[in-house]
Amino acid sequence: MNKRIPLSQRRTDDQKGVDAIFEPTAPAPRDEEPKEKLVKATYYIRPEHVIALERIQLAERQRLGKRRDKSDLIQEAIGLLIARYEGPAA
Repeated sequence: MNKRIPLSQRRTDDQKGVDAIFEPTAPAPRDEEPKEKLVKATYYIRPEHVIALERIQLAERQRLGKRRDKSDLIQEAIGLLIARYEGPAA
């Protein structure tokens, strides 16, 4: 008499089967440095700041030939703000 196999076990077996057929590939080399761990934060900004940020992003895309992430632009802006307030005058 055959024993029924639970669906969860069949899914696990199926995943093993795929891994047996296809060899794992090495990840493609990245041009970028590994990024440090980021924390997700939500802030409200003025609509004109959103438009300015998008214009900067577009200008950077035209200049560099690739799109810069808005998070990177915000991090750069915060870095400049920190330097201003924590600079030599502080």
